[in-house]
Order: sequence, then C-alpha cells, then structure tokens
Amino acid sequence: MEDSGIYKADINVKTSEMITTTTRCYNLQVYRRLGKPKITQSLMTSVNSTCNVTLTCSVEKEEKNVTYSWSPLGEEGNVLRVFQTPDNQELTYTCTAWNPVSNNSDSISAQQLCADIAMGLHTRHTGLLSGLAVLSLLLIILPSVILFLLHKRGQGSYLKTFSKNPDAASKKTIYTYITVPRDTQTAEPRIYDEIPQSKMGKTNTQDSKPPGTSSYEIVI
Repeated sequence: MEDSGIYKADINVKTSEMITTTTRCYNLQVYRRLGKPKITQSLMTSVNSTCNVTLTCSVEKEEKNVTYSWSPLGEEGNVLRVFQTPDNQELTYTCTAWNPVSNNSDSISAQQLCADIAMGLHTRHTGLLSGLAVLSLLLIILPSVILFLLHKRGQGSYLKTFSKNPDAASKKTIYTYITVPRDTQTAEPRIYDEIPQSKMGKTNTQDSKPPGTSSYEIVI
C-alpha cells in the first residue's frame, strides 16, 4: 500500500538521425484482496409477525475504493433496510464487497433475521421482568431492614441510658447544712433566794406581779 503514488517514466526512442525522449506520468494504485465482509443487524422491530431490520455490510479493514451490492434485491451501498414478512421467509440476503482486484461476499437468511429479533425481544422481556422482580423485592425488604435498624438503635440507646443511671445515682451526694446561731451566748449562773412576802408591799406586789406569778421573787 505504501508503494501507491505518482511515478514518472522517460521513454527514449532512437532513430537514425536522433534520439527522442518522451516523459509520461503514471498514478500507481495498490489494492489488497478483500476478506469476507460481515453483516450486522440494527434497529430491529417486530410488529404483527413482521420484521423491520437494517443490515449493514462492512469489511474487516477499512479499504478505499470498495463498493457494496445486495442480492437478490440489487441494492447498492453497504446499508440495506429489510421489511420482512411471512411470505418471504425463504429469501437469503447476500452482500458482496468489490474493489478493483477482488471481491467477497457474506449471506444471511430471512428466517435468521426474525429469529434473532424474537430472541432479542424475549431477552429484553425477560430482563425487564427480572428487573421488576428485583425492584419489588427491594421495596419489600428495604423498609423491614430500616425498621429493624431503627428498633435496634432505639433499644441500644435505652439500655445505654439505663446502664448510666445507677452509676449516676451512686455518685450523687446529698449534703445537709446545720447552721448555728451566732447570737447564742453561754447562760450566766444565777443565784436564787427566797424573800418573804411580808417584807414587800402588797400593793406593789399585786400591781407588779402579773396574774399566775408565784409568791417567790428571783434576785440576781
């Protein structure tokens, strides 16, 4: 491929009298033999037993000056859109890749197209059902797990508070304060003596003595 390019050639023609030189330019193109092309499917839909498929034909390595054709429809280009119905299940679609030095082809049957679509739809349907089942299971289990964790957390905090209370109660000290009046004085010794009532005036005694007072007087 690296030998491709423009080459110049000099052609010398000798006659009896003179030599004539002619220069010509040539554009050399080098092509590789094509390998077997590959047909891929995309944009697959299935409605009422019909298959709507887009087929793409490509060679393994990108080559220049490659053309594609489809049979039996005779379409040109590497993309073919097929609307498959039950009436043409026996058809076989063939893609042929061409370049100036070689050609190669690949085929796919119409039955294989619809089978692949049905398999893909079944797989997607199964995957959707599996996803819904897992989601439903999570919706059922997740609230239970959350409630269980909240219950365990609340029970643990209650036990923690209960275990702390005895220590706190045992460490609590109650103090009793006893105050002593500062005005309290030591009682002075007193001497008591008896004085006869006759020595004192009755009037003074009766006036000064309140009712219920004994007949003895206290002298300090």
